[in-house]
Amino acid sequence: MQKDMQDQLQAQLQEKLAKIQQDMRDQMLESQRSLMSQLTQLMAGGHDKGNIPMVNSEDDHEDPAYPPSFTPTNTQAQPDVYPQRGSGFNSGDNATNPVVLDLDEMAEIEKSRVELPKQLEDRYRWLEEKLRAIENADYHYGVDAKDLSLVPDLVLSPKFKTPKFEKYTGTSCPEAHITVFYRRMTGFVNNDQLLIHFFQYSLIGSASKCYNQLSRAKIHS
Repeated sequence: MQKDMQDQLQAQLQEKLAKIQQDMRDQMLESQRSLMSQLTQLMAGGHDKGNIPMVNSEDDHEDPAYPPSFTPTNTQAQPDVYPQRGSGFNSGDNATNPVVLDLDEMAEIEKSRVELPKQLEDRYRWLEEKLRAIENADYHYGVDAKDLSLVPDLVLSPKFKTPKFEKYTGTSCPEAHITVFYRRMTGFVNNDQLLIHFFQYSLIGSASKCYNQLSRAKIHS
């Protein structure tokens, strides 16, 4: 039974380790995607507000509409239009209104990107150490598992069914309780190990606590 519990606990820890590994991969990918998305938004600035129309410089080489010496009447002089130069950003991205990167926000993003994998790795190592301790140690919380049982050599038949006992709290008559207990265990009164093992199931409260604090040396058949 003890081995089954250890196997079950070991399987649960292995399942947790696998889940943490997958979570680490998923969160690292999500962190990278979030970082790239925020950096792209910061660098793009106000791209979505529209661009300034550009004037094609090739128009400077077209033939004039009038001869050089001819001046048309009732025609306002058109101002010279020069081609715009720049990176194609809108008016909000020029020298008078530059895109300002939030350095504090970028630093916080970078800090989270660095710390998240470390936290997941620390948690993974902690679970891994716990699993290794269960696999290699013969002791449970510093106590030999065999010492936790009052009758470590007891072998129960698969057909044995635990009787239902009246619970003794320590306030009623102990002799009456023992008498009822023996009657419940009719057919096994000569099996001291079985009686010692199942007597604890007939106790409750402070009586159960006192009985479970006993060692094998203090219990006599």
